[in-house]
Amino acid sequence: MTKKFTDEEYAARLPKKQVGTAVLFFNTKGELLILKPNYKEGWLVPGGAIDENESPLHSAIRETREEIGLNINELQLAGIYYGVKKGVFTDSLKFIFSGGILTDNQIAQIKLQIDELQEYIFISPEKAISLLSSSLQKSIPACLESIKNKTIAYIE
Repeated sequence: MTKKFTDEEYAARLPKKQVGTAVLFFNTKGELLILKPNYKEGWLVPGGAIDENESPLHSAIRETREEIGLNINELQLAGIYYGVKKGVFTDSLKFIFSGGILTDNQIAQIKLQIDELQEYIFISPEKAISLLSSSLQKSIPACLESIKNKTIAYIE
């Protein structure tokens, strides 16, 4: 006879995934905003882990506010990246949004989260890709194309 699981037992058996967000912001020259974290090597874009009971969009808005001090609520989904398990990290999903072009006034208001970030720069997307994490290196070209074509990319 097959055992019937309670909702709690069934939920405990389900696989766990790491789920996060990333947000692509540009200046008027078309350069991409990247951030230098103080807790690991390389560069990032605004974003991070999605909290429990938080949607990807709300996470991207929150992470933008926390990391660069800007309240930007108009974000467009540009892509979804699936990453396989790596070492101690489970497989993951990353929702990548476009925050569009920041005005000079918005750029002047950027205030980095000093607990995690030490600097930011705007750099051509082609140069930025070589400085970013492997998942962003894989996903940003497809997301740039999806922004241009007003579509959504799926990247594995």
